[in-house]
Amino acid sequence: MSRILLIDDDPDVRDSVAKVLSREGHTVTTVDGAQKGLEMIVKEHFDVLIADLIMPGMDGVQAIRRIREVNGGIKIIAISGGGDFGAKRYRPHAITTTAYLEAAADAGADCVLTKPFERADIVDAVSQFEGGE
Repeated sequence: MSRILLIDDDPDVRDSVAKVLSREGHTVTTVDGAQKGLEMIVKEHFDVLIADLIMPGMDGVQAIRRIREVNGGIKIIAISGGGDFGAKRYRPHAITTTAYLEAAADAGADCVLTKPFERADIVDAVSQFEGGE
């Protein structure tokens, strides 16, 4: 089973994803920001990083680039819903979720998922990296 670091500023996402992956037998550590995640990567070994892309401060794409510099071997899953603007805060010229995920792939993400995703999607994404694949 994998040691996973999950970076997401949304506590509901952190809790639900951590619960799903823990039930699958993985060890999951969660943090609420990219800077904290980068600090954890330097201190501890993780097999897989799951990183949200839109967060206050350092965004997920910046974090992926920096983490690749520190730990080139970690497997990275980028997740994004493209920002939670809601109907009243709709931004017609905002960057699309697809663009965020493409930027993450360009920065070094091994896998990208659009939020919301199904339980099986995140389980399958993590399991593809088990055993050093």
